[in-house]
Amino acid sequence: MKKRNITCTTILLVLGWLAVGSAPSASATPTPVPVTITATFDFAGFPDVTGTFTTSGALTISGPATMHVDLNYNGTIGHCVVTLIAPLGNIIIHQECQLVTRPSSGRWEIVSGTGAYANLNGNGSLTMPPPLNEAMTGFIYR
Repeated sequence: MKKRNITCTTILLVLGWLAVGSAPSASATPTPVPVTITATFDFAGFPDVTGTFTTSGALTISGPATMHVDLNYNGTIGHCVVTLIAPLGNIIIHQECQLVTRPSSGRWEIVSGTGAYANLNGNGSLTMPPPLNEAMTGFIYR
């Protein structure tokens, strides 16, 4: 019986050591850094539109942008894929927008990137104030 207790205690100690040893460190937690992304689009080619963007905060880039817009059956919700074309790579953002609010509003999330932005993560809220702006505010996680 004593041998079984020693064996169980040893196993529990090893499992506890493994659990503590594999826990992520506090420094592995990404730090949120504020970012603002503003894009202006020409909707003449709807649902595939083109425009420009600028950023400030965690990113300071600008350039051309594209957006593909999908609307639900009654046009109250928009799902958009925005591509920011920057000098060092592209950033792909998915948006979900409530089009019945004034101004329209929603959420955005970086889903992928290329080049310097291949591992970029970020998300936040957005509004669409006139005259055709996408005003995204949120965080980049570094």
